[in-house]
Amino acid sequence: MKSGNRVKDGNYDDVRSRVFARARGEKRPPAGGLIRACREHSRPHAREKWHADRNPVYLLLLLLFYLPVLSLLVKVFFGAGFWQELTGFLRSKLFWNTLSFSCRQALYSAGFSLLLALPGAYFFGRFAFPGKRLLRSAMVLPFMLPGILVVLGMVVFYGNNGVLNHWLTLLFPDRGWRFTGLYGFWGIILAHVFYNFTFCLRLTGEAWERINPTLHEASALLGAGPFYTWRRITLPLMAPTLLYLFLLVFLYSFFSFTVVLVLGGYLYKTFEVLIYIEYSSRLRFARAALIAIVQLLLLAGLLYLQALSGRRRRREGLFAGTLPALKFRDYPGRTILFLFYLVFTGFFFFSPLAAVVARSFFSRGLSGGLPVLENYRLLLTDGFRFAVGRSFLSVITTSTGLAVTVSVVAVSLAYYLARLRRDRPWGKADLWLQLPLGVSFVTFSSGLFMLAGKVLPSVVLILWAQLFLAFPLIYSMLRTARRELGEPLLEAAALLGATPARILQTVELPLMRPALSTAAAYAAAFSLGDLAAVLMLGRGRVVTLSVAIYRLIGHYRFPQAIALGTIFILISLLLFLLMEGRSRPRLQDIFPRPEEAEEE
Repeated sequence: MKSGNRVKDGNYDDVRSRVFARARGEKRPPAGGLIRACREHSRPHAREKWHADRNPVYLLLLLLFYLPVLSLLVKVFFGAGFWQELTGFLRSKLFWNTLSFSCRQALYSAGFSLLLALPGAYFFGRFAFPGKRLLRSAMVLPFMLPGILVVLGMVVFYGNNGVLNHWLTLLFPDRGWRFTGLYGFWGIILAHVFYNFTFCLRLTGEAWERINPTLHEASALLGAGPFYTWRRITLPLMAPTLLYLFLLVFLYSFFSFTVVLVLGGYLYKTFEVLIYIEYSSRLRFARAALIAIVQLLLLAGLLYLQALSGRRRRREGLFAGTLPALKFRDYPGRTILFLFYLVFTGFFFFSPLAAVVARSFFSRGLSGGLPVLENYRLLLTDGFRFAVGRSFLSVITTSTGLAVTVSVVAVSLAYYLARLRRDRPWGKADLWLQLPLGVSFVTFSSGLFMLAGKVLPSVVLILWAQLFLAFPLIYSMLRTARRELGEPLLEAAALLGATPARILQTVELPLMRPALSTAAAYAAAFSLGDLAAVLMLGRGRVVTLSVAIYRLIGHYRFPQAIALGTIFILISLLLFLLMEGRSRPRLQDIFPRPEEAEEE
């Protein structure tokens, strides 16, 4: 009898059970095995639910995160006149000016980043088109580059004597048009949007892709227009993700350091810049620790709002169907709009990086003349080793090794805890793992050096600090993705007799692969872009790409710095292409249709 007749006779469940078991290479469980499989699947889950907050890994991470900071702040709390100094700072004009500027620029940065990302998220979430995977990998490059290189690219392209003003002079010689807003409030907003836009575009597009298109089709069949469908279906489903991203970008902009220090000088200050000034310029370590305490209090309030948004995030599984292809023949208007969007965003965000790459091929980093490889040849000479302190090959090896190690450790620990708390709402335990987002990295590195600087090697201290830097975002991403996956598919696999190890290998990990690869990419980005921890904890013996560029600029070897920055961009792109690996799995690749399996 054919499978279709069996379905008509009401035996579809029996057919599907045997087909699924055969597709997975397993025998169908005997009578009574289904109940036993349910018990085996739920028993460890129940134990994890009650003991997640007391898990040794969770407690060890809390110890690693907070012990260095507490060891530094204890001296301040028990110092003479602490409360008097704290009250005086909270009442000072400096505090309120810093708070006002930090909130305003963070608000504008988060708002513009999301507004600019939404049109692109629609196309990435609802259509398939050539080069989609490559664009998703490349769009994260601005977020992963070190701050000093990003600011360098902005100055090279948008500065007073940059490429953009050179083009405006050639195109409109009589108009006198020039872009002069880079150094100041709006220049800081521009740089923050450059950093965060692609991050918002990628995560918003992935969230949009999780919405099942059948909801829109059902709305259209009921007579609803596109705008009504977007307002009543798409926007409510996207609202938790948008709120979460807004608060996350707000946090990063609120505690911005390199961008504000370079483009704003001492006129515009965030709390991070204040801490840096107290540490490096005025050498008032107690005052810097006091500002760090105030920053922690502000962070706790912001993360509480983020935790509330996390509780509302959807728990449905991923939509794994095939998206319609974006072709001019089928969607002429949308195809043209998408091309315009790509041109605009590509010019705005990739032109600074292209300007850095282009000028690296000209002598002395100035346009004019024929392209040469002189700047790259100088990277292999003794002059580079003298300025940087290590050879070029040593710098590349150290940077790659640190990035891969931090990525593997951070993703493994974060996913372990995400699975442990998969059925629990966002709460205080998650808040403690996200608080390091706003802890001053200068404060943490100083406390870590005081705590274990004489005991542990420099490389271990740097890995410790970079794990502290990367873990909050990685955990948040994997925690959300694991909750959205849900349990029905895994419980169905358990009912069909699959062991927990086989469920993890053949069902859970393939469905979680996009989130895991994205998390690994961002963990590597944090490590590659880190400068403060390597400078403070490396003791001059550990040299990464960021430190090498910093030292080249300090030795006024600007052309070589641009050449090394170009290599940095290429390594980052290669790393992300390797981490993206295979494409997103589809449900039919894991659970084939009964008729397809029957034909086999």
